[in-house]
Amino acid sequence: MSHFDDRDVVLKGTYLSGKQIDLIVTGGIASIECPRLVRELRRFGAQVRVVMTDAATKFVSPLVFEWASKNSVVTDLTGSAEHITSADAVVIAPCSLDFLTKVSLGLADSAAATLVQSALGRKPVIIATSMHSSLEQNPIFQQNKKTLQKIPGVFLLEPLSAEGKVKMQSIEEMAERICHVAGAKSKVRGRSIALSLGPTRSKIDDVRYISNFSTGSLGLAIANEFFRRGAVVHAIAGPVQVSLPKTLSVYSVTTNAEMKSEFQEVIRKEKPVAAIFAAAVLDFEIQKRLKGKSSSKDSLSVSLKPTSKLINEIKVKGLLRVGFKLESDVTVDELWKSARSSFKSNKCDLLVANRLEDVRSDSHEAYLFSNGKSDPILMVGREAIARELADAIESKI
Repeated sequence: MSHFDDRDVVLKGTYLSGKQIDLIVTGGIASIECPRLVRELRRFGAQVRVVMTDAATKFVSPLVFEWASKNSVVTDLTGSAEHITSADAVVIAPCSLDFLTKVSLGLADSAAATLVQSALGRKPVIIATSMHSSLEQNPIFQQNKKTLQKIPGVFLLEPLSAEGKVKMQSIEEMAERICHVAGAKSKVRGRSIALSLGPTRSKIDDVRYISNFSTGSLGLAIANEFFRRGAVVHAIAGPVQVSLPKTLSVYSVTTNAEMKSEFQEVIRKEKPVAAIFAAAVLDFEIQKRLKGKSSSKDSLSVSLKPTSKLINEIKVKGLLRVGFKLESDVTVDELWKSARSSFKSNKCDLLVANRLEDVRSDSHEAYLFSNGKSDPILMVGREAIARELADAIESKI
């Protein structure tokens, strides 16, 4: 029976595999959240060393961070020169007004402050501020932020405003941003990805519309996967039922025409290396929209007309294209046959195919088709679909 260490974590991914992260924890009530950040970074494969200011130790015991990181915690300058960082990135969370001021002025009066000075200009430094809003609005603080933002490799995470305070982003979102900045080598790092997701709508009158049941969950999983790999993700999103994070560049649309227009504009401006058509674009739209609100006392009939496929409207030489095919009440063999036909007619480089009966809120099965492969890859779960698709795209660019 294998030994279970209470400090171990279950891996979510390998985006930070082999990476060393130095986490600077400064004084502030938000420091009580940071043991969770340590654990989350470890779930992505990172080795984390925690460096605490004296003020931080008054909020959280160093023993807590030693447990969370499985590493000794640095609190003082010693002859071991722990302050000369060899980490792949330095994260300051939470970063107080006092500590940011010291960093911007080049002060090195503690192990934590000296370590940051050792990193500036040669390592990524990711800063998550947290303080009362009156402190955040201080003009000297704002000037010090601008000073740091001019230094290459410094990233100030946009805080959240609530209850008269500016707070750190969620632990999950901060971890994703750290993956984005400091993650393992990837062919999509720093490159643009265009992705459509969610449903579209066609208006019957001014208050009613037709649509479909797409939530955008799979598209979001794919977008997050590429962001964690360092890509700049441009998400052309219909009216989704999921919350889209600020990590993505989101272009909100409603109709087929709007989605086509935004997709074409993203391709023109951003020059993505891949276009992923994950949206459930309507196959039919209203022939003639009615004005105002149709009376509920009268019967109502509408005529539908077929729409063109979005993937066929986007034709750019050299752009890697990923299509999606959904069928229902078919066997797996029939799905494969339909997918291969769609693969060819839509001139895809990759295609994700699934059956409606295999798509549920808590589960998702799909097959990945690729050029030169006779049998597709079975993928189980949205995260697995996103990971396999991203791997396949990286192999082709």
